[in-house]
Amino acid sequence: MTALRLGIDFGTTRTVVAAAHDGRYPVAAFDDGEAFREYVPGVAALVGRELVVGWDAARALAAGEADHAIRSIKRAAAALAPDAPVPGLPGVTALALVTTFLAELRTAVVAKSNLPGARGGGPIEAMVSVPANASSRQRWLTLEAFRRAGFAPIGMLNEPTAAAIEFAHRHLAELGPRSPKRYVVVYDLGGGTFDASAVSLVGRQFELIATEGLARVGGDDFDEIILAAACAAAGLPVSTDAAALERAREAKEALRPASKRIVVELEDGAGSPQAVQLDVADVYARCAPLIERTLLQTETLFARLRDAGIATDSDDARALGGVYLVGGAAAFPAVSRALRARFGKKLQLAPQPFAATAIGLALAADPAASVLVREAVTRHFGVWREGQGGADKVFDSLIGKDAEAGVVRRRYRPAHTVGHLRFVECGALDADGQPVQDLVPLGEVVFPYAGDLSAAAAARAPVERSDLRDEIAETYTYAADGTISVRIENLSRGYAREFELGALR
Repeated sequence: MTALRLGIDFGTTRTVVAAAHDGRYPVAAFDDGEAFREYVPGVAALVGRELVVGWDAARALAAGEADHAIRSIKRAAAALAPDAPVPGLPGVTALALVTTFLAELRTAVVAKSNLPGARGGGPIEAMVSVPANASSRQRWLTLEAFRRAGFAPIGMLNEPTAAAIEFAHRHLAELGPRSPKRYVVVYDLGGGTFDASAVSLVGRQFELIATEGLARVGGDDFDEIILAAACAAAGLPVSTDAAALERAREAKEALRPASKRIVVELEDGAGSPQAVQLDVADVYARCAPLIERTLLQTETLFARLRDAGIATDSDDARALGGVYLVGGAAAFPAVSRALRARFGKKLQLAPQPFAATAIGLALAADPAASVLVREAVTRHFGVWREGQGGADKVFDSLIGKDAEAGVVRRRYRPAHTVGHLRFVECGALDADGQPVQDLVPLGEVVFPYAGDLSAAAAARAPVERSDLRDEIAETYTYAADGTISVRIENLSRGYAREFELGALR
């Protein structure tokens, strides 16, 4: 049976699917019983004891039938260890939540989509994506959930890289060997995250040159600002209710560049509906600081490109193919206005900002498209080790941002009886080499250096100074998909343990 090859953009607000079929890359439309939709919403709800997701959850939320609900599955899970409970959904873990959502997505692809070949019964292969700034833990959880949901993941790309592939596909005629355009900067503002990434366009070999990002800035934050303003205008307490936030999102997405008012539907203290009108200029002013944070990250990216001799002037350098605006929040007029003011004619809005990443993933999944991708490490990775007397003082930076995927080794003779290795990723290092910005703990590994300690005993044993002469080797493998594994071995005594760091709590 022929495999169905898909590009799946698992998004915060919307999950979009595109297929690779005979040189075309159609976006899936799903029949949800009420209409054909080109996305599945990232909503989850508990109705009684049943976990429902996608359009079923969205309808339960709108009808007031949900006992518990969250409206951004991806954002909720990104901050959690795989087996950690999801706040707002009692009894549901992060991995179980994402797996349930993706399993429902697979069912929708087969039974409810218009994709050619979806009902053929063959395997469903998927090129998937994560934010460029995603931690290894988030990458591992995403891949594992796709596998458990019945997909066969064939690769993982950073979302801006996938969008750059879609950009290049649409501009093939302009990007020949003689074209001066050497790279594109993708400004990707989604529902939960922001990435600014520079991706090479040379020879259809898409190399991630550099990236900057913010792990928790996106359309959800604009929704919260709009809802808070509406509650204040109505004299109501600020709400964090998922249904109210969904109504704020709908009001935001109804805005057009010429809109002067935004209408948010609320419920008063008695549960009666109340329409609140807000001045759009005031809403934009409230959202401006968040947009400015994304612009500062983009400026940081251009500064790095200039330092590397890649860019000379971000406004008119001929090598810059454009600043490509993608992601769900790209449709918010305040965002495009701010970027237009900064980048002028270099700014290009994706024709399908919600679907650009999925189409790029489908292109990458298609052998006939001959797309070659080389990703770089997008975050710093290291470990805190015991300092003198067992204190957590020493940070060992193992893999630097923008390095190539590969293997890193450490060999040493331990100064303690037990190693407590606390792994972390971050967006930046300060002047002293300490991790700062968007820290994500990847878990703790306890390894017995002393030969008379079992792994279980080591977890309970105090950390003591030791004169052991044993030689310890650590081997870190940073895979092309951004996941990290480590093998720790006592070379003198011949025992070892292996860990997938993203799977650790």
